[in-house]
Amino acid sequence: MTAGEFLEEYIESLENLPSEVQQGLQELRRADEQYFELRDEYRSNWKKYIKSAKRLSTPASEDPTLVQARLDIEKQYREAIKKVDQKVDISSKLYELINRQIVRLDEETQRLGIDLQDAGEIRKDRKSQKGPISAPRSSPSGRKRGGGAIVMDIDPNEPLYCFCQQVSFGDMVGCDNDSCDKEWFHYGCVGLTEPPRGKWYCATCLATMKDRK
Repeated sequence: MTAGEFLEEYIESLENLPSEVQQGLQELRRADEQYFELRDEYRSNWKKYIKSAKRLSTPASEDPTLVQARLDIEKQYREAIKKVDQKVDISSKLYELINRQIVRLDEETQRLGIDLQDAGEIRKDRKSQKGPISAPRSSPSGRKRGGGAIVMDIDPNEPLYCFCQQVSFGDMVGCDNDSCDKEWFHYGCVGLTEPPRGKWYCATCLATMKDRK
């Protein structure tokens, strides 16, 4: 195959790429909207749960209504996390879709001795690759959930925190009860948007402290 034949065939192979990318972006937008709806519903229900738990004279774990509410909230949280994972999956597929064409162009132009820069094209200095480039992943210390951020590379041995029993990510607040078994809590799980002023206790510890009075 000559250089001219390859370039002609390559351009024809890109004919459906814009529509495929557009479709992927639409799916990503829908997943993003669904995530924010779930997140807002989850936060609203969690705030109601906290208010109800504070008014109780018994532990929240002994109140059937609050126990069910807690289960519903946890279900909403899991559904929201699924949407985050779906967004990651769609983004990775879009990346691979475009990257596959870039790698093919690099490999074939190098094999055929085509210099796109001389042809008036803008070409970045990149090395030839044997396969598609892996999608970039965040480091464990930089993980965040919520707001469309990506969560990857989780160590299975990493300790779990919060009511959701997930690893540490994003903004977290520590319970000031030294004997708290969960220790740290994600802002979204306890209805916080900024650091609390003064001492802060989780709902479980607050209920326990209230029982002791």
